[in-house]
Amino acid sequence: MIFRKSLFFTLFIVILASCSRNYDKVFKSNDIASKLTLADELFAKKKYDKAIPLYEQLLTVLKGQKSVDDIYYKYASCHYLNKSYELAAFYLRSFYTTYPANENAEQAAFDEAMCYLKQSPRFSLEQTSTERAIEAFGEFVRRYPNSKLMEQANEKIDELRAKLCKKAYESAYLYYKIGQYHAAAVALETFLKDYPEYDKPEEANFLIVKSLKKYADDSYKTKQAERIDDEIKAYENFKQKYPKSEYLAELEEMQKSINKIKNKIK
Repeated sequence: MIFRKSLFFTLFIVILASCSRNYDKVFKSNDIASKLTLADELFAKKKYDKAIPLYEQLLTVLKGQKSVDDIYYKYASCHYLNKSYELAAFYLRSFYTTYPANENAEQAAFDEAMCYLKQSPRFSLEQTSTERAIEAFGEFVRRYPNSKLMEQANEKIDELRAKLCKKAYESAYLYYKIGQYHAAAVALETFLKDYPEYDKPEEANFLIVKSLKKYADDSYKTKQAERIDDEIKAYENFKQKYPKSEYLAELEEMQKSINKIKNKIK
């Protein structure tokens, strides 16, 4: 049994060394056909790290020739499939803008957007990659309006916007939690304009009124009348938008307090 295992291990090492020698031989040779054949074999076997240097050689040698576009696509795809998303995004864009008539151009544009999506972090972190992904999917939709990938692209845009929406809301709500009530009201109003698809606008508008009430309460008397007027205006707008809101009872109690302060100021 030990002998058999030893034999298999020896055979494995011999085969591995043989493959390595063959790769080195092709890599150092000037045989373009052999390089392309081996690169494609490695691509099919998902050995992208090995395929990339061969495709790079071929792109240098065949630069400007008609056959180079398919090689370039596989080269860009190697980076994407190898999860080198920054490089992949660069090469995929270069490919589909240089060869827009190639049958793989559409897929390359979609995959470029996917590169940014795959780099998009959880909502609480910085969202540059998320914004780039939305921009890239939007560009894809405009560039290929009849694409079979259109539905997926729009779904990805919605998914990414939902992440930005959550981050924007949490950032605005943070102002409220730490007692920065004017900043909270402004941020929440901006948030509702930027994300009209938000599924709880009533709650956000309620927080705007509460923020303005607390801001008015904490103001100097010289500024209080103006800020009370802002709160009353927001309250009236809320009542008009949500006449049956569950928040109205609480807001009406708040208005009694606001009216008492307003009467004292007069």
